[in-house]
Amino acid sequence: MSDRSLPVRSPMTIVLLLASLAFLGLGLRTFFLPASAAAFYGAPTESAEALVFVKAYGARNIGISLLALTLIYLDAGMGVGALLAAAALIAGLDAAIMLGHAGFGGALKHLIYVAVLGALAVTTFAVVSIRRIRGG
Repeated sequence: MSDRSLPVRSPMTIVLLLASLAFLGLGLRTFFLPASAAAFYGAPTESAEALVFVKAYGARNIGISLLALTLIYLDAGMGVGALLAAAALIAGLDAAIMLGHAGFGGALKHLIYVAVLGALAVTTFAVVSIRRIRGG
């Protein structure tokens, strides 16, 4: 058994890596194609001023993704869980914004993100805790 809290070849680590890379891809898309990303988010805009903010949102997501990948590399399992919990909170705030802007249909995608990220956070905390209790 590995001494890592997130063993390199474990299904959990692979899922976390794929999720981090997917989020990095979304951040890159948002940064380089802000009008397309704004429409995907549910708030289409062509305003130059608004697209600057959308690019900043993309930069934030790139930074969060790189932090997630770094935490996985450093085997900071609890840190990964905390980051996923924070991402679920961010998605929840996005859902609240979209609920006020576009109703339940506009918020639904973001609520799904809350569920997925929350489940990943809880699972990460559980896996890391169990591995610590078992001593490796």
